[in-house]
Amino acid sequence: MHTTGKDRQQPVAPLRLGAVSEANPHPILESLACITCPARKSDICGGLDDEEIRDLAANSQRIHLNVGETLVWDGDGAQYSYVITRGALRASKTSDDGRRQILDFLFSGQFVGIPSDAAYHFDVEALIDSEVCRFDKRKLEQLMTKYPNVEKGYRTGAARQLEDAYEHAYALGRRTAMERVAAFLLDLRASSCTKTATGVLKLPMTRSDIADFLGLTLETVSRAFSRLKSLGVIRLGSAQEVEIRDPERLKALAGSASI
Repeated sequence: MHTTGKDRQQPVAPLRLGAVSEANPHPILESLACITCPARKSDICGGLDDEEIRDLAANSQRIHLNVGETLVWDGDGAQYSYVITRGALRASKTSDDGRRQILDFLFSGQFVGIPSDAAYHFDVEALIDSEVCRFDKRKLEQLMTKYPNVEKGYRTGAARQLEDAYEHAYALGRRTAMERVAAFLLDLRASSCTKTATGVLKLPMTRSDIADFLGLTLETVSRAFSRLKSLGVIRLGSAQEVEIRDPERLKALAGSASI
């Protein structure tokens, strides 16, 4: 039987960074963390000046997540919104009979937003060691009213994630397996997914994760990677390292009916 967040064992609450204690945050350290944050130029933070950033920092908590730790359980009360500041998270939903659909991979600058009702309807867990900024939902709404740039950034990010969801729905319904895998790699290349100094993608997800995201079998995804490698479009340093050697060919494969 499918269980909600209340039925599952919750992880130990992560400690707040840049704080003397949970009840006594240090605003100067939080503000400095914001200035150097990888998500400083994200939709929700990018348009803010120093004063607005300090206020945002004073109303947020920086939370560390270990690999495999769950941030949000399906069915949990939606008390918080989160901005990913480092690492990679996986949003998914599991049916009552155990079938999993990965909804999205989230990287630095993206956020888990305010739901339309009082509960979350998906799980979010860390694929690698990660950090997020946590905002109380009511305080974030107050900040949106106080600072138009916060609201503008939030709306821009929400619109972007909605457009991505539409594109993903189209891919599942109309693209071939090769097109889906090629488009997925292009999306990763354009995202905040970790890359080496030479641009090699460091995939935080497994082939099985990719299959569950693209609506394919593990075998089909593996064949697509092997085919891309044999064509010289990518190089596979390891199961988690992908170098895109021919971006233009990859773009063509992402939009063609077949290879």
